[in-house]
Amino acid sequence: MVTNSKLVGDVEDLLEVAKAYDVERSDKQVRLDLIARLDALREELDDPVEKMFSQITNYSQTAAVNTLLKLKVFHNIPRKGSITAKELAVIVNIDLEVLTRLMRILTATNIFRSVAEDTYAHTKFSLVYIDDVATGFFTLCVDEVAPAAYRLPEYMSTHDSAGILNPRTSPYAWHNNREGKNFYECLLEWPERLQRFNIAMTTQEAALPVLGMFPFVTLPASIDTSDPERVFIVDVAGGRGQSLLQITQEIKEGGVTGVGRAILEDRERVLDAIPADALPGVEKVSIDFFTPQPIKNAHVYYLRRIMHNWQDREAIVILSHIADAMGQDSRLLIGEMVVPEVPKTGYEGLDMTVYWMDMCMLVIGGKERSEREFKAILDAAGLRLVKIWRNQLSCQTVLECRLKE
Repeated sequence: MVTNSKLVGDVEDLLEVAKAYDVERSDKQVRLDLIARLDALREELDDPVEKMFSQITNYSQTAAVNTLLKLKVFHNIPRKGSITAKELAVIVNIDLEVLTRLMRILTATNIFRSVAEDTYAHTKFSLVYIDDVATGFFTLCVDEVAPAAYRLPEYMSTHDSAGILNPRTSPYAWHNNREGKNFYECLLEWPERLQRFNIAMTTQEAALPVLGMFPFVTLPASIDTSDPERVFIVDVAGGRGQSLLQITQEIKEGGVTGVGRAILEDRERVLDAIPADALPGVEKVSIDFFTPQPIKNAHVYYLRRIMHNWQDREAIVILSHIADAMGQDSRLLIGEMVVPEVPKTGYEGLDMTVYWMDMCMLVIGGKERSEREFKAILDAAGLRLVKIWRNQLSCQTVLECRLKE
């Protein structure tokens, strides 16, 4: 139980951090430290039963947000000023009582502002659903993953652990009556859902850092560039090449040019959708990463946000094909989140992404991994972990790997 002296001490510590925070500069680390201290203070004061029922608040809020997004309520509230529930109900064609009841939880939790009885205005927390590209990923999680996640108890009563760890018998496949197919094969059956997934992935990729961890600009100085035909970098399953462009641009801005060939690999249909002038100087190669890697002895193989899509068995196959193609001085760089072995505290523990993402992956047949778990699949594929290059404010990393000696 918290004592009065500890409570006062924690508040005083919080005040000192707040005094050091420059609002205009908006230092992210200090801001997160403040939030972490506020959260810790609330934990001390929270009642366990109230904490339990806050989970119901959370899902009620999510359900209301998702419903009102689909009804275009967010888009029909004026960006400035306010609107009455009666006016809004007519615009979006919804029963007035239903609208006001859905809005209650969102005004109570400050998503919207209630300026008068049954009169609403936007806040920064509601505008984000209109303005931020991350909304696509939010709706994907709510519409595709959450329904299967809520049925996990039912799923686990009829499946053993081998089932949940098999992408073809995942909770997602079971929920959608598609056992025998993995998540991606399921989506191919539903063009509208596949399109939503592709949009969500594009926005999620943009939200997660590529740079600022591994020092790509130092790569040219550390490799033998005497063979102009040797490929410099292969972006394996690199989508539309967003990450590859950032990497090559950082190297160029570092004053280095002519480092060698850059290759983007993905499925043929993905590569065909890329405009001809979108990736100047980049070669495109169609691949299936479950088959042998066609580009041999490249200086660098880059694999970003692919491993977490697959369970260990499939991940080892993907890594093994890359290892078979690597030369003794080749390196593999893997861009993935790394799950802390012990959950972090303070501002380092504020990034919940890796935890809820792992829940999503559990449902659809993938897996976020700890350092220990990464070492295990790398070892099984004939690779070793050299170093984890970390992002200070999140669990996003770049794992530098080489062939086992």
